[in-house]
Parts: sequence; structure tokens; C-alpha cells
Amino acid sequence: MHVFLTGDRRVGKSTAVLRTAEALQLPRRGFLTRFLTGERGSALYMVPAEQPDLMDDEHLVAVPENGKMRPVAGRFDTLGVQLLRDARQRPGTLILMDECGHLEKDALLFHHEILECLNGDSPVLGVLRRDQDWHGFIRRHPRVRVLTVTEDNRDGIAREAAALLREE
Repeated sequence: MHVFLTGDRRVGKSTAVLRTAEALQLPRRGFLTRFLTGERGSALYMVPAEQPDLMDDEHLVAVPENGKMRPVAGRFDTLGVQLLRDARQRPGTLILMDECGHLEKDALLFHHEILECLNGDSPVLGVLRRDQDWHGFIRRHPRVRVLTVTEDNRDGIAREAAALLREE
């Protein structure tokens, strides 16, 4: 079984992912996204799940342009694929995908690698940003369960997600 969390912004999806991962006590691979605002402006980074503080130019995936975030050309299809492929090739690993949002909608190689992970043997735990059409193949996958995080259930959802991930 694979589990993806969804819900409103800032409701605690990423916190629930980390709590679930801690409960499972499996090695972690895959990716986490980190938003950073600093001297050079805002930026979005895709970092290895096992190195969450690795925010350098190589891991930069989006920058602001005209008030909106613009993906760095080809970065999801290269870095994203590399991080997921590495995770998929390590048996006994929990594959994290936090988060799949709107910036990756045209990254078809990245989509293919997500599907390879979902068809594989390692459990996948991720976050889906709401209302993204490209997520259809994830939501419809027979081994995926999507849980909605709310303010009312966010404290217990990690236990539910961990139990589902242990099923297989």
C-alpha cells in the first residue's frame, strides 16, 4: 500500500509525513521540498529525503517570476527522476514524495518515475497538492490510498497512514 496525504495549505501534511516516517522506522529516500526566502529572494528546493538541509543551486527547482513560482527548466525530469530512481533501487526503503504540486505538471519523465515507484515493492508516502489534474494517475493507482488531512484529524493521521503502509 502507498499513502498520499492531501488537504488545505498549512494544515500539517508535511508534519504528518515526517511523523509517519518516524513511526515506520525505515530508511528514507525520495524527496522533500523546501521553500526558502533569503537575500537572493524566494526559491523552492527539492532535497534528498535523507539530507533535508541540502539547499544549493543543484537542488533549486523553482524561482519567482512575475509574482509566481516558475520551475527551473528540466529540473524535475533530471533531479526528481534521479532522487526517485535512487530510492526505488534500494529495497526496504520508504520512498518520500513531499510534495507533488503544480510545478511538475509538464515533467513527464518525473511522472513516469513516480509510476515506477508506485508499481514497485517499496512503500511510498507523499503529499498531493489539491486540485491538480496531473495527479490522476497517482490517485487512481490500485495500490494508492489518499487521506485528507484536516485540523480535526491531523494529530492522529500519522498513525492511520503508518498502519496502511504496514499492510503489505
